[in-house]
Amino acid sequence: MFNVKATAEDSALDLALAYAESGFSVVPLQRHNKVPPKELGSWERFKSEQPTEKEITKWFKGRDDLVVALVTGKFLVVDADTPEAVIWAANNLPVTPLKVATGKGMHYYYNNPENFTTYVARRVADYDPAKLIDIRGVGGLIIAPYNIHATGVIYEPQLIEDWELHDTNDLPDFTKDHWVKVTGADKINGKPISTPLSLESVSEGGRNDTAARIAGYLIAKGLNVDFARFFLHSWNRNNKPPLDDTEIDTTVNSIMKTHERKNQAAPTYISKNKTLSEPKDLYNPPGIIKDIFEYSEKIAQIPQPALSMQSALGIGSVVAGRMYRTDMNNYSSLYFMCIAKSGQGKENTKTVVESVLDNAGHMDLMAGDGYTSSGAVYSLLRHKPTHITVMDEFGKRLESIAKSSNSNKEDALQVLMESWGRCHGTIRPDNYSLMNMTSKQQKEAMDRSTIKPAITLLGMSVPKNFYGALSTGRIVDGFLNRFIVVESKLPRVVGKMVPFIEPSHNVCEWVRKVRETKNEMEELSKNNAELDFKQRVLIFDSDSKKLLTNLAYKLIEEQDELEKTGLEVLLSRTREKAMRLALICALADNPKTNIIRGDVTKWAIDYVYYYDHLLVHNCEDKVAGSETEGKIKQVLSFIRSQGDIGISKRDIDRREIFRSMKSYEVKEIIERLKNSGEIQEKDIKVKTTGRPTKRIVAIDPEFFDD
Repeated sequence: MFNVKATAEDSALDLALAYAESGFSVVPLQRHNKVPPKELGSWERFKSEQPTEKEITKWFKGRDDLVVALVTGKFLVVDADTPEAVIWAANNLPVTPLKVATGKGMHYYYNNPENFTTYVARRVADYDPAKLIDIRGVGGLIIAPYNIHATGVIYEPQLIEDWELHDTNDLPDFTKDHWVKVTGADKINGKPISTPLSLESVSEGGRNDTAARIAGYLIAKGLNVDFARFFLHSWNRNNKPPLDDTEIDTTVNSIMKTHERKNQAAPTYISKNKTLSEPKDLYNPPGIIKDIFEYSEKIAQIPQPALSMQSALGIGSVVAGRMYRTDMNNYSSLYFMCIAKSGQGKENTKTVVESVLDNAGHMDLMAGDGYTSSGAVYSLLRHKPTHITVMDEFGKRLESIAKSSNSNKEDALQVLMESWGRCHGTIRPDNYSLMNMTSKQQKEAMDRSTIKPAITLLGMSVPKNFYGALSTGRIVDGFLNRFIVVESKLPRVVGKMVPFIEPSHNVCEWVRKVRETKNEMEELSKNNAELDFKQRVLIFDSDSKKLLTNLAYKLIEEQDELEKTGLEVLLSRTREKAMRLALICALADNPKTNIIRGDVTKWAIDYVYYYDHLLVHNCEDKVAGSETEGKIKQVLSFIRSQGDIGISKRDIDRREIFRSMKSYEVKEIIERLKNSGEIQEKDIKVKTTGRPTKRIVAIDPEFFDD
């Protein structure tokens, strides 16, 4: 049924005949307005039967103003009619092997075992009328793949490779849960949505279909296949006459295989060699984090789910700051980067953070973004050892540091890097070594120190500035891999008039519970940079430890593969970030818990893993063709110009081409050229006397021609 051999080059008549031959009921629609032509009359008959070849030929022959529509029923199509709706559908609907790109959005094809009807123009979000999701079920029409829209856009099918597609049973089932999620309604035409789970008898003619439907329902709910078989045998005994037992077993086994095939993760391109699927629970975090996320979306003039989640996690990070750790010595402090187009809702991030902390009575955790020098960072930590700062236009700051060689701001970034890794120790200015100091001098020096610094950083940037800054070498200097980087891909929209509301009592109460102290001494310790105190320890359970161990092995393999690109460093802190996030999520789920469960850890791993790998992909795509790539070509050209003797490491710093770059840039470029096999280090005797020296030479590309 779905193995139609057609192309956009076919005429409407050719398309219609091809679909009819494959078992579809087809109807002509006018290309410009998508309604049946007057000469068609009523098309009700074709909801239950196919038109004849003669009828199809009469409709379509010599007509270039018509398109072919498929009558839906056995299969169902979710029509996402805007870019926002496409994003929503991708995050909320099951993976399907058949999607069709339209002029404005996407058609998603599903099996329709529960006979859902057509529900037109259902809004998936009350706050945004642009997000239109239509359902075309029983009695509906949908423009068939390979038709050409009036605008010239082709309805192009997007098939998942290796997913055989012959009929509707090969499509994922569209269930009650999906219906409710899309429509917001738990009824069809006033009647409650029912499930096929019933022991009522079925007469001859409908037994096999009903058996398949029941088996599919049970297996989709995660029930044991043996139970499904047992249930169906019990049901079958009431049929008149019952099916043969072997038919029941065959049906269950067939449905089970189909279910396993259909529930493979949909591949989404992530890098040149890897695929990655967006986690299905990406926007369904544990506990109160979801409440904060939903609050952020509710008050946003321009909803940005990806950024709202970062805001919620940032609040969790600072609220738990300094007071909690895991049994693996992980703390809650995290750095977040939020990337979106200019004027598209980034400012809501700061609003949410300030609103939650203010209403919870903890504005003391909020700090300005005055990280202008290392001294400024040290000073702020002295006054606020636990704090969160929201830094607007962070990408532009990184760019300006690189271009102006501002040593103060550069030093500030170095301190931020150090603070991220010193959550379990002490951070002090570099010039304050305690060696050879008197006791009095040591005390004075310690007064400048901060024990267990807890900085939460929320950086904002537009894509151009952020990726432009990365081309200056920020990938390899260890700064970027400390961040969870999220980029919103949503198109520009006009902001809504949304009344501001305060965060819920539950959110504020959670903040207070997590920050509450047992006594005055603990309160003093918590807020005094130089005093140490014991943290409450949360323990990873056995499931969590298995997940984290598997993650470690997986990351090692991926880093080895990425080494030639110079991007392996982006995955070097993935596990640590996931463990910190798991701590936050465990407290979000239960502020009094002492255990970090496996399901909580899994969500944290999925979140960090997904975005770290997206960052790898974006850096491959956007940074590779940037300024860094140009410098790489310059360096390689220069080394080649030195011929067989190459250049020594000592001479690198003396040549003008290298003096225009920062030291970490040079190091990165040399390493990337080595890994790509374009240069190598060799012992070469330059002078007639003396020993050979280590020199860098270019490898002749023609050497590998054969």
